[in-house]
Amino acid sequence: MIKLMLTLPLLLATLLAQSPLSDAISCAGCVDLDEINFDKTIARFPYALIKFDIAFPYGEKHEAFAAFSMAAHKATAELLVATVGIKDYGELENKALGERFKLDEKQLPGIFLFTGSSENYLQFPAHLDVTLDNLKSFVSSNTPLYIGRDGCLKEFNDAIRNYANKPDNEQLAVISEMQLKAAELSLPQEQQNAKVYLVYMRRINEHGYNFVEQETKRLLRLRAGKVTTAKKLELQQKLNILEAFRVHKLTKSPKVEL
Repeated sequence: MIKLMLTLPLLLATLLAQSPLSDAISCAGCVDLDEINFDKTIARFPYALIKFDIAFPYGEKHEAFAAFSMAAHKATAELLVATVGIKDYGELENKALGERFKLDEKQLPGIFLFTGSSENYLQFPAHLDVTLDNLKSFVSSNTPLYIGRDGCLKEFNDAIRNYANKPDNEQLAVISEMQLKAAELSLPQEQQNAKVYLVYMRRINEHGYNFVEQETKRLLRLRAGKVTTAKKLELQQKLNILEAFRVHKLTKSPKVEL
């Protein structure tokens, strides 16, 4: 009997360690909402991104949402990032709230963007993977908020929209304009990232859109090699900036290398 009593705590600890609950990942900055505070809390913010999920979420999708929460808190105070944990056992906490938005356990996680109230919302597209970049794009595309990829600067991204298709003289005008903007930046990291934008602007002006593809391949090769964590972060930021130069359709004739 004594031996059994000594064994039970060890058995319980082993079962807990093997359960999904032990793999649950915290979501720093996320607010926990329930059926009582849901509507009132959302109404306090201009925008809210809410993830409906199982009570103790884990896995890549939850990791991406947690990473988005961290990025959003650095970028804006106007966006509420929150989670709703739905239990399909016991007292079925928040199950009615999930049903209100036509969600069941097979449709979790469900991610919604609310604007001003719980009655105005868009659902994160089902065909998209739940990744950090896709969450950023979803919010930035449907609100005035900008939560850019690491290394990106909103003013520079706006200035280089469709840059690769602009005539050479217009590209040079953008370079001159953004050189002045870069001189106004005070944060060292922003200054460094602005330099990267300007380098890429000049390269595209000199060599055409092919530079984007060639430089992307080069940076990916470097990132895949044996480099430090800090260097990997720097390379990823450069890739993110380079991605901002992409165009859906190239209408400008490619330059011929002599």
